[in-house]
Amino acid sequence: MTGPETDKKKKPRRWRRRAAIGLGVTLVAGGATWWAIHNVPGFGPALADGVRAVLGPSVVAWIEDTAYGLADRVNVWRHGDEAPTTFWETPASASAALPAAPAPEVVPAKVDVADASAPEAPSFPPPRFEAPFANVAAAGDGTWLVMQEGSREGEPPVLVKAVVHPDPKRGFAAVAVVAMDLTRIAIRLVAGTTEPVSQNVPLSERPGLVPATEHPALIAAFNGGFKALHGQYGMMIEGKTFLPPRDIACTVGLYRDGAIRIGTWPALASTEPQMAAYRQTPACLVEGGELNTKLTEYNKNWGATVSGETVIRRSAIGIDAAGRTLFYALGEAVTAQSLARAMKAAGARDAAQLDVNYAYPRFLLFEHPPAAERRVASSLVPHVDYRTHDYVKDPSPRDFFYVTRRAQ
Repeated sequence: MTGPETDKKKKPRRWRRRAAIGLGVTLVAGGATWWAIHNVPGFGPALADGVRAVLGPSVVAWIEDTAYGLADRVNVWRHGDEAPTTFWETPASASAALPAAPAPEVVPAKVDVADASAPEAPSFPPPRFEAPFANVAAAGDGTWLVMQEGSREGEPPVLVKAVVHPDPKRGFAAVAVVAMDLTRIAIRLVAGTTEPVSQNVPLSERPGLVPATEHPALIAAFNGGFKALHGQYGMMIEGKTFLPPRDIACTVGLYRDGAIRIGTWPALASTEPQMAAYRQTPACLVEGGELNTKLTEYNKNWGATVSGETVIRRSAIGIDAAGRTLFYALGEAVTAQSLARAMKAAGARDAAQLDVNYAYPRFLLFEHPPAAERRVASSLVPHVDYRTHDYVKDPSPRDFFYVTRRAQ
């Protein structure tokens, strides 16, 4: 028998059933999306770009802010009492195992505006450095380890790596730093097939690949800077200006003589005719050996959340006082402030933040010794998406830098 009373009893049940189904679908869809963002190459950027095109950048920014802020709270709660995160084990004798490198006969020139008081170039690798905060430091913090890529038997390494924990509140905030010997390697900048978006350079002149002539000496490749949408930061390669320089921006200048300088644009502008390329970023993290005074945990100018809670994957590039050692850093769960601390601790006198967020920062290493067909062999840190033909056969939509061994 049915009637009004029976129907009334059924309605709450139907509502609860539908709510449960809806919640289940939402959880499954959300979980699947989160998994795809972190495991399917290109899915995260494509999803963000699609939502941004439909709903606008402010909606995507709010979603990212909320997600990263929640993830940070969960990480602090889950890992607050755990040992600091690390990317690799550091042997107790690692620093002693590094071979001594003789001082080079020739150091890359600093163009005619270099500081004449700069200290004499030290040998490579750089000395072990102290962790900024003892309470979150791991046993191997600041110890340089040999990287075999690009090295030759009987010679000192051209690349070394170290880990540092630069955030006193987060032991899980770890930064991997690579130091590169500029007397024996060269750095080049390549425009992506689409980024930075430019009306000045046609797409036909943007292959997004390492030139084939450079493949035999290719050691590594790493990410460039922000999309044009996020700041309109300048970029130039071999006289082609993709975006004009901004006075407020930090600038990574690559010079024709092999030198690299990093600084706010007005400090480098007069040397533009001597540059082979430049790439701009948000304000310098470190300049003249000093941290940017505007760096706080709550400043969003380097990609923090609107509420100041975003702790994300970030990357940076830096140069030492002598202009001999180039540093690249990739940090997990770091603020711009803690990334700057890591760069300064490692030895960078000047440093610029590069790209941020899960999908973009990457330092990829090519097979060693090099094979006839160049392939990506590994990533500096785990959980980075890549394909074996990235940068050599598969064009990059984003700008990037690549590292080659200099001809002897």
